[in-house]
Amino acid sequence: MGRAVPVTAQLHKTAEEEHEEQLRNLVRVVSACTLGLWSFAAGILIGTFFLF
Repeated sequence: MGRAVPVTAQLHKTAEEEHEEQLRNLVRVVSACTLGLWSFAAGILIGTFFLF
């Protein structure tokens, strides 16, 4: 049993680590959405030159 205690202690994250992980995930989602919007805008801009 003495060896199992450090392993189970590592499984529990602190509140700060969970907050940092959630923040990183939020930044990833926002970055992906921003990249998608920029790509969409670039496509519309390029499309207007080819259509008109």
